[in-house]
Amino acid sequence: MTDFTTMTACGECCIGCAKKESGMCPGCIEAEGKVPEWAESGVCRIYACCAEHNTRYCFLCENFPCGELPKMMPWKTDVEEHFSELREEYRNQRISSESDVTSRLERVLAHWDLEAPGIGEQFNKDSGRLIYKVTAKSGGYLLKGLPSGTPEAVIQGNVQAHLFLGNEHGLAPVLYPTKSGDRYVNDMGYRFYLMEFIAGRQMEETPEDEYKLGQATRKMHLLQGYNVKSPLTQSKARYYTWFRNHAFVKEFDGILDAIPNFEELDQCFVHTDIGPHNAMVRTNGEAVFIDLDDSGIGSRYLDLGWPFIMQFVDFNHETEEMRYRFDLAEAFLRGYYGGEGISREEYDLVFQGAVQMHISYMQNYGPYAVDSLWKILRFGMEQKEALWEMIRKKEKTDEGGCR
Repeated sequence: MTDFTTMTACGECCIGCAKKESGMCPGCIEAEGKVPEWAESGVCRIYACCAEHNTRYCFLCENFPCGELPKMMPWKTDVEEHFSELREEYRNQRISSESDVTSRLERVLAHWDLEAPGIGEQFNKDSGRLIYKVTAKSGGYLLKGLPSGTPEAVIQGNVQAHLFLGNEHGLAPVLYPTKSGDRYVNDMGYRFYLMEFIAGRQMEETPEDEYKLGQATRKMHLLQGYNVKSPLTQSKARYYTWFRNHAFVKEFDGILDAIPNFEELDQCFVHTDIGPHNAMVRTNGEAVFIDLDDSGIGSRYLDLGWPFIMQFVDFNHETEEMRYRFDLAEAFLRGYYGGEGISREEYDLVFQGAVQMHISYMQNYGPYAVDSLWKILRFGMEQKEALWEMIRKKEKTDEGGCR
């Protein structure tokens, strides 16, 4: 029987690999596809493609089989037939193991002081993590398990971020200690921690929610007393090694040259992936952040900049047509800066943060996506002055004025 917990996105298994055991390669699962040993771009394009299509394995993708398979896996001459067999076995295992998984998860939950706990809906089923809703007499919870192969510093960072942003300040789900006071437990090949299940709704891409998200981001950035650094890389140095064989490399390098050193600018508690997809609204209307995987101390401008190209450029993958969501960008900034407005210097830094954050993702989706992501970057940068004029006009109308 195939052990799918050890299988990579391309259907291989790292166990027993001499390069992984010697430390030359971190392992595709543990490093989330960032394996320079096997990928010239630094990111496995098969892993990146699976991430783009929200699936853990290529053979579970809704587009399987697709025309990219022979290009991405030339070493597998029978890839379609082999993957079809794996797909069928995976589904059969899933059905037969549901009751066993439930009983094992109930054993995991025994570490917490819950009365009559029950395993509910599973989220992100095809990811490498186990995420389940838990019901109990005391309310709803979320049980999250990260593979034990994940560096322990990652789990510790998640836990500390939740304790700070959630338990102390109410801007994220509260994390609950075990009966013995531990923050997470090691079982079933995963490290589990238990969080509050947010009763409410997912934020949406509307001006109303973006305004609320901007307000919550401001509150988060003003928090004091946290000293764990975010794993997000603030330096732009590594990007100069990218895209050396692309026609746009000179322009790309010029864009990099203009980006400031964010490590020398405002540092605060950051989320690193701000957007409606990572935020909830409680039933009382309060906004909270979820998915704190890379949260910690980092650049305020990189954090603020993330959505201005990555989210606010609406890209049609079929026609490659683009439009800019000025309404969402303006609402987010208005929520963040309130009546004080934003200075031109501050605005420029936010947009430079947007540029660097977009560049940092240009390798993640594989070589076939680079040209489209370059077009999105150029288009997003071209909207900068139009958005600024909109903000100035709005602030003058509100008699707030721009400094």
